[in-house]
Amino acid sequence: MLQEAQKAVAEISADFHRETVTTSAFFLSLLAEQLGQAAHSYMHGGRHAHNIEVDIADVIVCCLAYLTWLGEDASEAFARALAKHENAIAALK
Repeated sequence: MLQEAQKAVAEISADFHRETVTTSAFFLSLLAEQLGQAAHSYMHGGRHAHNIEVDIADVIVCCLAYLTWLGEDASEAFARALAKHENAIAALK
């Protein structure tokens, strides 16, 4: 499902991350920054803020880079996360 996206992210950044990143702290900090940018856009423009969709997609790209760095398959992780989400929504109904 996400194989093509993960492959594209890996082609862009996998070598850099392998050579530079030594702990997950890098990705956790990057995720916090990306979430902060999305929140900032939302706070100043609401759900129709200029390029908010790019800020949100930045979070996805960061997650794909993190999964690549961990050596995990994004498609498998996504399928498990989607099932988890489905169960959580079912529990809320």
